[in-house]
Amino acid sequence: MVSLSWSRLRGMAARCPVELLLALALGSGALLPIQANMNAQLGRSLGSVPLAAALSYLTGAAVLWLLLLSGRFGRPDWSGLGRAPRWSWLGGVLGSWYIISSAYFVPVLGTTMTLGLVVGGQAIVGVVTDHYGWLDVPRHRLTPYRRVALGLLVVSLFLLMQGR
Repeated sequence: MVSLSWSRLRGMAARCPVELLLALALGSGALLPIQANMNAQLGRSLGSVPLAAALSYLTGAAVLWLLLLSGRFGRPDWSGLGRAPRWSWLGGVLGSWYIISSAYFVPVLGTTMTLGLVVGGQAIVGVVTDHYGWLDVPRHRLTPYRRVALGLLVVSLFLLMQGR
């Protein structure tokens, strides 16, 4: 097996047709309701949402360490730990919030409502982050099309809430 470096992976992704990347991103999103339901069931079985979230993270961390140790993604630049912005370390805290909140809200609100609101929050903050270039992301201005998309998203969230 050939080891894949980060730059080589980025080069491969750049040559992929955008349709393939869109399909893979859609597939990644399709896994979120499955993950949310699995975590919710684990929380119900254990009688503890935080314990379910911790076990979910522990399992995920084990998989990530196995991938790291496999060498298939090249060698990490461990010296970069000191160069990383301090705020970048909070990603795990936000990830923990997502796992705990989805495991808690799915049994109460249902999968569709919970993830509809999650996606809505992601899209709104994503558009704002892109527009201003926050967190060192490339700027993508708020275009009229994006405004319409956000409006349609708000309407869809409103319609989802009407069945409650």
